[in-house]
Amino acid sequence: MSYLPCELHCHTIHSDGAFQVKELLENAKADHLSLIALTDHNTFSGHTELDDSILPSIRGIEWTTYFGHMLVLGAKQFVDWRDAVPNNIDEKIKEVKAAGGIVGIAHPFQMGSPICTGGRWEFNVKNWNNVDYMEIWHEDLTRITSENTKSLELWTSLLDKGYRIAASYGRDWHRPENGGHYGCTYIDIDGDVNEQQAIRAIRMGKTVVSTGVKFLFKLHRYGNTYSIGDTVKKGTYTFSFFTDIHSREKNAGDEAVKYKTIRIVTNGGKIVLETRFDERHVRLNLERGHWYRAELWGSVDTESQLLAITSPIYCE
Repeated sequence: MSYLPCELHCHTIHSDGAFQVKELLENAKADHLSLIALTDHNTFSGHTELDDSILPSIRGIEWTTYFGHMLVLGAKQFVDWRDAVPNNIDEKIKEVKAAGGIVGIAHPFQMGSPICTGGRWEFNVKNWNNVDYMEIWHEDLTRITSENTKSLELWTSLLDKGYRIAASYGRDWHRPENGGHYGCTYIDIDGDVNEQQAIRAIRMGKTVVSTGVKFLFKLHRYGNTYSIGDTVKKGTYTFSFFTDIHSREKNAGDEAVKYKTIRIVTNGGKIVLETRFDERHVRLNLERGHWYRAELWGSVDTESQLLAITSPIYCE
């Protein structure tokens, strides 16, 4: 398992950030990130300054409209965002896909326009099958906000409808911060760490959203092994958990964090199993037509909080 910490939402002086592009890369490297996506607002102009010898990067853009913000990663051709309106967003997403890119919904419940230039998602997506990922957590994670709670609920409801959308965290990184607790998206990058492999993993749903801890699982049955994002047949499986609470300690805040339980969650957000956070193996019967994700729970300054959440595995 090669899940690596990545940041998929970054800005520089080419839009509204304070970083020079090289400065962003150096800060990300110092923060022990393995890859970032440069997603300046409505511009690709910073791409020519990216240097993969400092840190591997995805060439991206944040479509910034009054109807929502959409992250477009890896498109090989320009797709015009200026005519995107609520009722043509499916066609615009198809254009991005035709250009080889993937799309993610940025902070769907952020404060709306005019305060945040349409940060709240108000596009009328008819075919969510074409959406690759969604930011279910956003910005400072000292406390999980109502914005993040609503994003998680939206993502869960879309999973219930059969859409396979990967989860992501968005730091929405604009400048060096003093203090705060910022998470990451762990991505199962196979082989070389580069744009192509990262996008492949996101397409396959192999992501974990975390406040820092490295947390993931695999399934085992009849000598076969399956991982996050895979599709399996119904039956009884052994879940194997991997939990490294020290993975990103330098990125932690000042709050007191305690790890307590692992939950397996399925359709409707139903908890079907709960065990100790240091458990390594549990058995569970998976039902046809259900999705299953793992959640790591604990407390932050004695307040109960979700600390990591995987994208699902699916039962056909």
